Amino acid sequence: MENEKRPELSEDRYLTTQDLMKFLNLSRTKIWTLIRTDGLPAFKVGGDYRYLLSEIIAWMEEHRINENTD
Repeated sequence: MENEKRPELSEDRYLTTQDLMKFLNLSRTKIWTLIRTDGLPAFKVGGDYRYLLSEIIAWMEEHRINENTD
């Protein structure tokens, strides 16, 4: 696993599900759940999803937990 290449981080890059799994350190099933339940931005190409990295980063910012709330 240490030798696995991380996906290139250019924000206009399209990621495969495999790339996104590495980027977010999540399982395929969890990613699919986030698409269905939390609006993770994705689109289908053939039988697999693709993800625009800039949209994933924006989605992550929108779902950021503010730990400074009192």
